[in-house]
Amino acid sequence: MIKLYSKEIKIVFLIFVFKLILVSLIPLTGDEAYFIKWGGNLSMGYYDHPPMVGWLIYLMSFISENYIFYRLFSVATTLVVAYLIYKIAFLYMEQKRAFFIALLFLASPVDILISLFTNDVALLLFGTLGVFFLLYSFEKKQKLLYALLSGLFLGLTFLSKYFAVFLLISLLIFVFIKYKKKAIKNVLIISVVVLLAIAQNLYFNYNCCWNNIMFNFFARTSSEYNLKTMISFFVTLTYIITPWGLYFLYKSRKNFINNDLMKLVASILLFTFSLFFIVSLKNSIGIHWLILFIPYLFLLFSFLDDKYLVRLFKYNYIFTFVHIAILFIALSIPFSLFEKQKYYSDIIYATSPETLCEKFEQYSDDELFTLGYSTASMLSYSCKRDIKMLFNDSKFGRLDDKLLDIRTLNKKDVYLFDNHSIKEDELLGVCSEVSIEKFYIKGAEFHMAKCSSFNYESYKKEHLELQKKRFYTIPSWLPIGKCYFLDRYYEGKRD
Repeated sequence: MIKLYSKEIKIVFLIFVFKLILVSLIPLTGDEAYFIKWGGNLSMGYYDHPPMVGWLIYLMSFISENYIFYRLFSVATTLVVAYLIYKIAFLYMEQKRAFFIALLFLASPVDILISLFTNDVALLLFGTLGVFFLLYSFEKKQKLLYALLSGLFLGLTFLSKYFAVFLLISLLIFVFIKYKKKAIKNVLIISVVVLLAIAQNLYFNYNCCWNNIMFNFFARTSSEYNLKTMISFFVTLTYIITPWGLYFLYKSRKNFINNDLMKLVASILLFTFSLFFIVSLKNSIGIHWLILFIPYLFLLFSFLDDKYLVRLFKYNYIFTFVHIAILFIALSIPFSLFEKQKYYSDIIYATSPETLCEKFEQYSDDELFTLGYSTASMLSYSCKRDIKMLFNDSKFGRLDDKLLDIRTLNKKDVYLFDNHSIKEDELLGVCSEVSIEKFYIKGAEFHMAKCSSFNYESYKKEHLELQKKRFYTIPSWLPIGKCYFLDRYYEGKRD
């Protein structure tokens, strides 16, 4: 097999080397820093999503707390997923074609991008493992062991993100179409294990303001139709498959036969992407929504004619090298060229957050805050201290709602950092006096506001009331065990 595809393997290895270099060069992102903050505050769950990425980062932190090390988990995941694509494909086709499909995945731009989606790689890894063991529980011996392993990894998939529900329903459709009554025993075994993970998440939500439910099904949903989000969904899907990939699929449409692989791929993709299309009518769907289902898009390519499959590999690796070249060029551009631009402070903050740490040494952790979760997380990681968010009513990144008791700030002086201008009038209702200082690092302008005599009651009226309405108004049909937000500020009252 290695001799047969020696050229393709060399290309994939070269891409892998470049990927390792990029992983080490690309600066830490705000979302990555936020999830690292999860790992530093071990919990049964978190505001935005189920807890898996936080648990993984917590475990990895015993070896190293370097964000590049955390990214290596993503790199390793792409290799494991490629192997699982090969093993799944090999159940339905000849070995050399299955191996080529795995190489095709590793030669595609999406392989580069996955390495930077820290939160979603756990979803991809455990979801693909769950499907692999599910199929083996029907096709191989040791059915009980494989069913238990499938349940375990599908349960971990659910504890990674709620997108797992789409996969679980899709698989249920597939196994009953393919195996009919023979599927019942395996489904029952897998379901028992998965239900343990679901029960854990429900217990967390019951005792934590139903955070995941409120965020995923209420706070982040839109109520108006949006043509742009629908178009964006199709553009994103086309980007992953590539325009030439779509063309080759069309040219090979005669190969689309109703075999077992087509049943698997169709059950997963048709059901899930139909739901995503409906969601896209009102909400934006990014690449991270689709990551769990990427292996089945690549399995779809196994129906291509040989000549198109070879051409797809060639076009994809060229497209990947274009991505790599663009990233290297972007990373090599001197920052000084952008010194006159408004976003120059964003560049310095994103690439050199540690340069701000010396400025912050004069403030204690309970004095210094930022106006956004991304900034707070980045500076917490870079400065090796606990910096939290304040005066922010965004639906995203609200872990600090749990970690910070606003009442403890009453009558204190607090300091607010931002890499953009700070509007004094937005703080005066809470602060008896506001003074704003500008300072410069590497020619970039940053801002620090002193909020004198912080007024908790005013903050509650202007911000906590709004946050309660948007994020903590829990439907009456949901029972509440505990809710840190309502218990702390409203004596546990819903209304």
